[in-house]
Amino acid sequence: MKYPFTLITMKTTLLTFLFMLCTLFVQAQQSTPVRYDSQVDGNWNNPSTWTIISGDGPGVSRFPAPGANNVVNVTTNVRLNIDYDVSGRNGALSIFPNGSLVDGGNRTLTLGEQTGGPSDRLNVQARSNRTLALDLYKINFIKTDALIYANINVSSCVTFVVSNDITLTATFTIGGNLINDQGNSSINKGQQKAGNLVVAGKILGYNNANQIRQFINTNYTEGPVALDCNAAPLPVELSSFTAAYDNNQVNLRWITASEKNSADFTVERSFNGETFTEVAKVAAAGTSSARREYAATDLGMRKGLNYYRLKQTDLDGTFSYTQVIPVQVGSVKQQLQAYGDNGNLNIVLQTEAALQTLRVFDNMGRMVYTENLTSPTTGLVTRQIPVTGINNRQMYIVQVVTSEGVLSGKFLIAK
Repeated sequence: MKYPFTLITMKTTLLTFLFMLCTLFVQAQQSTPVRYDSQVDGNWNNPSTWTIISGDGPGVSRFPAPGANNVVNVTTNVRLNIDYDVSGRNGALSIFPNGSLVDGGNRTLTLGEQTGGPSDRLNVQARSNRTLALDLYKINFIKTDALIYANINVSSCVTFVVSNDITLTATFTIGGNLINDQGNSSINKGQQKAGNLVVAGKILGYNNANQIRQFINTNYTEGPVALDCNAAPLPVELSSFTAAYDNNQVNLRWITASEKNSADFTVERSFNGETFTEVAKVAAAGTSSARREYAATDLGMRKGLNYYRLKQTDLDGTFSYTQVIPVQVGSVKQQLQAYGDNGNLNIVLQTEAALQTLRVFDNMGRMVYTENLTSPTTGLVTRQIPVTGINNRQMYIVQVVTSEGVLSGKFLIAK
């Protein structure tokens, strides 16, 4: 059967109209944000954690899915157990004063490029106490704005891509490096003039590190050496490891947030910071998602500085070490020690006098490190200084200037 030309044209026009109508409907659905409010404590990807306030419909995820146009309000304690990116035209994440977002297993929060006009991808609201509003593993800022009015912590690295504008009126602690990958990002302390940025590693720029430092309009400190952002974490989530001398013994305590296939913990002690021996071995929980507390006691310490580290061993025999902790046993007016660890020179000074200047010289008499303290420091002072260009062992001279004079020592350091 042959159709008249006009009938075919009308059918084509109708089909085109219906296709355009469906396309507009899909686009409207995609552009309409879905608002999620947390209602109970729980994991991010657990639907029971959330209630959908608006934007619900067929095919809408029961929890905030990565990459969707979600407006998320955290009003309880939520664990980020998936990688999540704030994106879409209206996507945003707000942490309210009674809520918190904590890491649930080395996860990354990405704040994607803003496409819907001026709005803040991240809004960490102020709170009356000093508790952490965010305690995450990694955060990526990609051409976005953020308001940080409460204390936050990132245990690994923070990356800025293109240009970001961060308003900071609380303390932002970064356990790794702050990396400016592209563009000129800024960190401002806002009208309250109270921002504080603490970087354990280094502030790094894609071309020049100063390229980002000059845009940090807030108080900031950074460490002496860049850290490895991709270093493998301990087989367990270790929350803390402490050692303290009391009542003729050293008390060691550590806490894990979770464990997976962990076999045991070994406490090791050294008198020189290099050679360690086993002090105690404690059985681990195996696999656990609950908080666990452990303790051990050392009665074999010596007077002066003792050094402790924790070795965690998995069921398959793999193991990892914590950082070394110095403990002073007995009173001492001034004592200076140094030891090598992974290419670093670790200095430990115990002084009752006020420390004013710290210098390090190599075996040729060349100064490799100097530090003038703007405010005199007493008690236990530690520094970790990277040393390069050495073979197996090398002599270093450490010199400290205190309010009571000059103290120096020679130390043979293994790389």
